[in-house]
Amino acid sequence: MSGQEDITVTAEDQQMINKFARLHQNFVSLTDEIKSLLNDVQNLNEAADEIMLVGDDDSIPLKLGTSFVHFTPESAGERLESMKKESEENSTEKTKEKEVIEVEMNRLKSTLYSKFGDRINLEDGDD
Repeated sequence: MSGQEDITVTAEDQQMINKFARLHQNFVSLTDEIKSLLNDVQNLNEAADEIMLVGDDDSIPLKLGTSFVHFTPESAGERLESMKKESEENSTEKTKEKEVIEVEMNRLKSTLYSKFGDRINLEDGDD
């Protein structure tokens, strides 16, 4: 034999493993959402910079939903700032959610690794 003792996986252990898996899935999803929101903020900043180059008499089409609506440069800038602020707030909220999930995942990891040692792998393969 390999010299390793058999460890019984209890129902409680299985629940912790399942909870960790759900938390990890949420963690990955939130990471992707945050990345997308930060990309949106960057795009909105670039659009605001481009608006500064447009004359005051020009009309600027902004996509709202599935339609384009024409705005004056001033109102388009205000709309972009509003959209940027909303994306930044969403990003901050998602980051806080992600931090809470990470704390719980680390707690579960510690508990599960203390019982199972190297017989369980809770590490993300993308590290």
